[in-house]
Amino acid sequence: MDQSDLSAMDHAAKDDLIRFLLAENAELKSRITALEVRLAKDSHNSSKPPSSDGLRKPAPKSLRQAGQRPKGGQKGHKGSALERVAEPDHVVNHPLPATCDACGSTLDEAHVSEARQVFDIPPQQVEVTEHRVVEVRCTCGKVHRSEFPKAIAATTQYGPRVQATVVYLTQHHMLPILRTARIMRDTCGVACRRVP
Repeated sequence: MDQSDLSAMDHAAKDDLIRFLLAENAELKSRITALEVRLAKDSHNSSKPPSSDGLRKPAPKSLRQAGQRPKGGQKGHKGSALERVAEPDHVVNHPLPATCDACGSTLDEAHVSEARQVFDIPPQQVEVTEHRVVEVRCTCGKVHRSEFPKAIAATTQYGPRVQATVVYLTQHHMLPILRTARIMRDTCGVACRRVP
């Protein structure tokens, strides 16, 4: 229907058309509301399974009330940054060139103007200790032979620190054996058979 059709209608027909359009408008609004309610449902506010949520996740809501304390550390809160140590394990001096690059004069008596400290783990590498027993034959004919400590029971074996680390990783941190073997190989060079 276009505007030329409207001009040909009498008042009663126009009133009927308005009533029809109002009823249709109310029905469409009702359908839109029902569809919006259906779209808003997910596993958090209905009995739908989480797999039906798809990729859209509701934005996390902050529990902080507006006007309360600002974000971040508050005044008077002691920080937890690394603290400098008085005696570092190593000191690296970064030297200056011997002469000034502007005038060529000799640069003497440089002093430390700033120091920064880096905290790191020293490189770990497995150490292999070979235990040897010795023997000697006495002039009387008796052979004297030293003995291995009781803990040294095999031709090759892991030492107590390797064993303790493996127990710590597998029991306390519940890591699988294969992952533990890879960690030991990658971080300390501990050779393990059949570790991919």
